[in-house]
Amino acid sequence: MTEMSGVAGKETFRGQVAGQKLHVVWHEKPGADLLRSLWASLPGGAICSAFQAPRFVECFFQEMAPAACDTFGVLAAYRAGLQDPLALLPLIRFRKGPVRIASTPDLGVADQNGPVLSEALASEGAETVQAVMSAMIEAIPDADVVDIKKLHVSIGSADNPFFVHPNASPESSSLFLETDALLAAGVKSGISIYKKARVNFRKLQSEDVQLVEATTPEERVKILEALIVSKEERFKALGRANSMKQDNRENFYRALAAQAGLENPLKVLALRSGHDAIAVVAMLVEDGYATLILISIGAEQWHRFSPGMVALVQSIYWARDNNIRVYGFGTGHQGYKSRFGATEQPTRRLLLPLTVKGHAAITALKAKRSFQETVDRWKHRKTAQTA
Repeated sequence: MTEMSGVAGKETFRGQVAGQKLHVVWHEKPGADLLRSLWASLPGGAICSAFQAPRFVECFFQEMAPAACDTFGVLAAYRAGLQDPLALLPLIRFRKGPVRIASTPDLGVADQNGPVLSEALASEGAETVQAVMSAMIEAIPDADVVDIKKLHVSIGSADNPFFVHPNASPESSSLFLETDALLAAGVKSGISIYKKARVNFRKLQSEDVQLVEATTPEERVKILEALIVSKEERFKALGRANSMKQDNRENFYRALAAQAGLENPLKVLALRSGHDAIAVVAMLVEDGYATLILISIGAEQWHRFSPGMVALVQSIYWARDNNIRVYGFGTGHQGYKSRFGATEQPTRRLLLPLTVKGHAAITALKAKRSFQETVDRWKHRKTAQTA
């Protein structure tokens, strides 16, 4: 055991990294106070996405990780003689058959993944950052495979070191609006979806519908409950399983909504008629980056006004007016997302073996993927020949 910043943890790595002594400490199943103190102690401040912000990780560890994971915790990297960590890596571990998989807190509720860097470490340059990240990966305890998906090119104001890791490969892509596009998404925008949304918003206002932003935990929880009910009804009407029921997601979002303080990354907007929410949009916001995470629409009587689309456009305007540099549309490539003038950005997946068993598992996975790609190409050629 070792003691850093007054908190005991298990040392899982010690060695020379980038010419300096480094050791990595594993804090298993940390409480809220430890999580907040680790983030707060990063020299110069923390660089991370909203999905690695301490309130997000705290609620994830509280509501989702206990049932879905073997264990969970935070790796913290320290230089010799210094009390404050250089970087953090929140982790979960779960099993697929006999294979122990380490990943970041996700389970379908995170849209961006990566480490948490200190401003001090980021200022030392990419080579040093990569060296520290390699040591932290080596320090991951009791896992066969590292599997981290949805890696974006950047995390907050810094490059994402996992995106350029030698074992990271193309996965998918995401859509986002940058500053210039956000500024253009105003009242004079010629893109038809913005025009239609403005027209429908005026119609809704004529029906005494108001746009509201939840500014207290109580308001966030109340509006989120309306979203949860709306999604339950929507999934039932479609005859589909409710994804909000998976891995205790509903209670995770409730816990996040209930968090007090400006540090809460969850922002909730609603179109409201009296006390009824007819459309709800939820975003996570951190370091000038807003990501759409949830959207719902209410009673059918309002559907002719496309309230979900109106609320989404209003969330884009909210981002523009609150000095957000980037607005992300979240995971998935639903057709409507491409209609906002968004730019496509590639995402990558870090798949790295840590043991012999891990090597075998990744080899089998790649073989399966290669076979499926061959089948898909064959089907495509057959379809083209018969067209």
